[in-house]
Amino acid sequence: MKLPLLPDNLTLITRTWLGLFLLMGFFLLLPRLCHATRQVTLAWDANQETTVVGYRVFCRQASDGYNYSHPIWDSSATTCTLIGLDEYTDYAFVVRAYDDSGNRSADSQEVWFYGQTALPSQPEATSPGNNFSDLFLTPVLQTAVFTSPDPNDRHLQTQWVVTRVSDGLCVLDVTSSTCLTELDVPPLVLEENTQYSWVVRYTSVKGALSDWSSPSGFTTGESELDEDGNGIPDDQEVGMSIDLDNNGIADAEQNDLRCVNVFEGAGQIAVEAPAGSGVTRISAIESTDLTTIGAVDRLPFDLPLGLVSFRLEMEQVGGIARVQAYFSEPAPQTAKWLKYDMTNGWQDYSAHAVFAADRLSVEFEIQDGGFGDADGVANGIIIDPSGFGVATGAATPAEGDSHSLTGSSSPASSGGGGGGCFISTSTFWN
Repeated sequence: MKLPLLPDNLTLITRTWLGLFLLMGFFLLLPRLCHATRQVTLAWDANQETTVVGYRVFCRQASDGYNYSHPIWDSSATTCTLIGLDEYTDYAFVVRAYDDSGNRSADSQEVWFYGQTALPSQPEATSPGNNFSDLFLTPVLQTAVFTSPDPNDRHLQTQWVVTRVSDGLCVLDVTSSTCLTELDVPPLVLEENTQYSWVVRYTSVKGALSDWSSPSGFTTGESELDEDGNGIPDDQEVGMSIDLDNNGIADAEQNDLRCVNVFEGAGQIAVEAPAGSGVTRISAIESTDLTTIGAVDRLPFDLPLGLVSFRLEMEQVGGIARVQAYFSEPAPQTAKWLKYDMTNGWQDYSAHAVFAADRLSVEFEIQDGGFGDADGVANGIIIDPSGFGVATGAATPAEGDSHSLTGSSSPASSGGGGGGCFISTSTFWN
């Protein structure tokens, strides 16, 4: 049995807006698109064998294979026009020749007819309602579901941006593939009695960006946890007997150090940013209730002092903060300095942290808008949730980036948690 041959010595040529391709003797004409459907004209070189009586055209979409039992066209001609093709779908085509004995050639080289990329529909900020007032300081932001003119496209990521209205300062800029329509604003990002505006945009799996949503605004209310306004929850303030840095001055009276009682009375953690640290002041600090991050009985780490979040105001936008944390009890020798978010899980931040020999303190660094900064934007403010823990074997932590205490930056990532989705790090708003 002798199979029909395909043409030899074929090349690929493109010319004019019609999109004429010569690919292994297989011509592809791409006319202008027409509304929601397209048509394509295919042409190829005739075989020279006298026994060849016809050609069959086969079509597939990107995720499918060819069904050789069902050609979409069968004729003795060397050109065909196919109509009704979806404008957003990618199609591939091959041709086979067959002779008067029913023998078929192999496939011609495959050619593609690519659909256009549809922009996702503009997102809609749904909650809190526009101009909502007296909002809690860690609100859940919500948007409408993703839609696109392309029925085959899907929601990949959402970028969330929150801006302080009074001066236009971006206080949060995070992109997440987990927090698609709902985001818990991290603790300490928002200040009380302050007006904010927020917008979102969607990225599709095909890489298309939506327009930004129309801005929606809200105003925060009074903090119910910090009535004296000193940046420390009232029930976490320490007494005058606490001096974790052992300098003879009560931690509660130091300007460059803030100290809190951790949850359930387990002890205290203090964070210090002395002169030369790159920090002008520590404006807020609080211990994190681990129940807010879920599945406490299955935590992959034993966290004797839990996690602590703090807010640093920087000397320089984009600068690096070099700070020190002190503990009321020594960290075990196997303990690591950790961060947490729902997307990346527990992250080992040891590459940026060095424990003291007595394990009663740790020095670490964070970059404004870079590694370790939970608000995701270089804005002169660093938000950091961290603490020390020992692996329990319940899970394996994700390795942190490879940067040491040198001030080098690292790629940003995104995460989630809480009632909506808590972001710990992110990409920037372009």
